[in-house]
Amino acid sequence: MGTVHQRHQRHELGAVTFRSAILLGIGDDDTVDAVADDEFDSEQAARGWVEQRLPHAAFPEWVARRRHGTASAFLFGQVQRGYYSGENDEDWELDHDAAGWDADLVDGVVRWRAGV
Repeated sequence: MGTVHQRHQRHELGAVTFRSAILLGIGDDDTVDAVADDEFDSEQAARGWVEQRLPHAAFPEWVARRRHGTASAFLFGQVQRGYYSGENDEDWELDHDAAGWDADLVDGVVRWRAGV
């Protein structure tokens, strides 16, 4: 299957995609690190990826080595819509006019809420 960078070598100018991520937060820091990410042509596919990955996601090894271990650490999912302002991966820009989505795992079920 390959990574997003292997599958999407070049992009058409203006192409809209949805980036999904499983992110690590600690305490009041909403995003400290990305655990996994991918890119999709539809919001439905991007959200489906989060729904499959988030329940099985694990903290990076360094989190357990912190002074307080995994205390106050949390994982969450995110989907954001963006577009390509050029042909390369680094030319992807967040669409600030489109609502993003955050996902939390509550009792084993992924719960979506509008992102901020």
